[in-house]
Amino acid sequence: MKVRSRDLKRFVTQFSLFAILFMLLSTCLPTTAAAASLTVSPKSVALQVGQSKTVQAKASGVKKPVYVWKSSNTKVATVQNGKITAKAVGKVTITVTVQKTKLKSTVSVTVKPKKLNAQEAFKLVNPSVATIEMYDASDRLTSTGSGFVTKKGEVITNFHVVSGEANRYARIRFANGTEVETLKLKRFDDALDLAVLDVPSLQSIPILSTAKAGSTGSTVYALGSPKGVDNTITQGILSNREVFFGGQPYLQFNASVTHGNSGGPLINEYGQVIGVVTWGLPDSQNMNYAVPIQELGNLKYGRDTIANVQLPTEPGYELPVVSGKGDTREQELNDAFADADVISYASGDLIGSVYDLEDVDTFVFRTDKRMTLSVFGGWMNNRQGEYWAFGLFDANGDAIRYSEEFSNEGRYYGTLDLVIPAGEYYLASFPLSGLADSEYYNQSYRISYELK
Repeated sequence: MKVRSRDLKRFVTQFSLFAILFMLLSTCLPTTAAAASLTVSPKSVALQVGQSKTVQAKASGVKKPVYVWKSSNTKVATVQNGKITAKAVGKVTITVTVQKTKLKSTVSVTVKPKKLNAQEAFKLVNPSVATIEMYDASDRLTSTGSGFVTKKGEVITNFHVVSGEANRYARIRFANGTEVETLKLKRFDDALDLAVLDVPSLQSIPILSTAKAGSTGSTVYALGSPKGVDNTITQGILSNREVFFGGQPYLQFNASVTHGNSGGPLINEYGQVIGVVTWGLPDSQNMNYAVPIQELGNLKYGRDTIANVQLPTEPGYELPVVSGKGDTREQELNDAFADADVISYASGDLIGSVYDLEDVDTFVFRTDKRMTLSVFGGWMNNRQGEYWAFGLFDANGDAIRYSEEFSNEGRYYGTLDLVIPAGEYYLASFPLSGLADSEYYNQSYRISYELK
């Protein structure tokens, strides 16, 4: 077949034009976009409380990415524009995402406690440290010690601080001026020399954290009231993290302590309580000892009054006879006769509060001769006083007589007058049905009494 040269030229020209057009189009068409991705650096962060660190996020394949940061627990650590700030001990996950995409990455954050110098440790811990003064039935000061708070409504100290045959109640004083009194122990153990004072009204004092003792040679601080001097701190080291005396474990330390430090906290360099300052070897150079804080979980005995744990254990022992004049404030829990608050005085006021319809408050006292008992009391909101009463019970818990209602111009009171022989008695106050549940909450009462 014979091809004409003119047709060939036309074919070559057309082919060249198509080739040029294809090349032009290929340069104008977009290339395939690379897959979008998000990286963050570093992937894990360790901080001390109060420290900050900025992590970097980089999104590839996204035009003008907008990053969104979020913390899984803002109480442990916060994050803003990648800057992580440690707030409290713990672990947290920081998540970063890119707006209008499904890209996401995470950072693992571990927050450790901050190491404290003596000034920092004192500032952190001292608000939770108490001076404890012990008093007898005649309100005479018998001894002093120290204590501290690790749970609301509780003050930890040594058993030997509250023990002593004359001791009847503890007065507890904090650096901010808070002062409370209690007649009761929540838990105690004379062998471990630990006691937990029951102070339910104590809710505003900061709570200290606890930890097991660190390694021998680590820094420790002792806080308390040596010789009754409040707001004191001394520094030393943990000389031995585990020694035994009489089968009991102790922490040995060399921070200076003396009489009055007993019951105070021994803390580590992070401000955590590791022990309860207890005793020191005489004629030694700062060979001092603390009960490890974890021993609080091994206390043998439950609720009791300070007075009861001082009493001789021989059969036939009775409560001390009432005498003098003074007020008695109820100490929860005192719903049962076995948990009754001790009335030490022959005359005075019983002061307490009702929190619900089931809230019974009990008090116990003893007389050594025939006496006339006169009682008059009511709710502070005495226009609702008809829904409250009190009664006298014998040593076996059997009712002797209940209060008689007395009203005057819409105000309601209870009265009780009778002659009683020598013996032990219970006085119990209790609400009566008839009000809405909310109306029983925090109803204060005052009972005035006299034995003569």
